[in-house]
Amino acid sequence: MSNLALIDNVLNSDFKSKYNTLEETSANMSIDCVTDNCQSFIYNFDIQLDKTFSGGFFPFFSNTKGVKKRCDYIIFSELNGQLFALIIELKAGQQGAMPQLNAGECFVDYVIDTVNRVNKTSLTIEKRKISIREFERKKKTKLKEIEYDQDNHHFFEQNKFRIVSYLK
Repeated sequence: MSNLALIDNVLNSDFKSKYNTLEETSANMSIDCVTDNCQSFIYNFDIQLDKTFSGGFFPFFSNTKGVKKRCDYIIFSELNGQLFALIIELKAGQQGAMPQLNAGECFVDYVIDTVNRVNKTSLTIEKRKISIREFERKKKTKLKEIEYDQDNHHFFEQNKFRIVSYLK
C-alpha cells in the first residue's frame, strides 16, 4: 500500500474533495488545482457538516476561543517517495490566515502520528503553509520558484494552483 493510501485510510472520506478546485464560496473564490506529475489527495475541511457530525469537527475539545480552529484544505502529495502536506487557507480581504494554518499543521502531525501508530510505520512529512487571498492574486504568465518565509509559509499569487510546484 502506498504512503498516500495509508493517509487516505485514516481520514474520513466525507472530507475528500471530489473536484480539483479550491473554493471559498463566501468570497466567490475558485482556483483550479493542476495535479500533473504527482500523486495527490485533496481534503476540504471548510464544509457544512451534516447530522453525522453532531459534535462538530472536534467534539472532544471545549469551545474556548481558538481551540477548534481549522484550515480550509490540506493536500497530501507524494513525489519521489517524499510525502508533503500543503496546508491551505483561503481568505477574502486582509484577514490573517496563520491561526488556521498553524491549526492545520497540528492536524497533519496528528494524522501522520496516527498512520504511524496504526500501521507500525515511521513516515515523515514535509509541511507547507499557503495563504490564498483574493486581493493578492495576479494574472501571471511566467511561473517563478515558490519561496517560503521562516515559518515555511507562502502567499499564493497565481491563477492556477500547480501542486508539483510546492513539492520541493
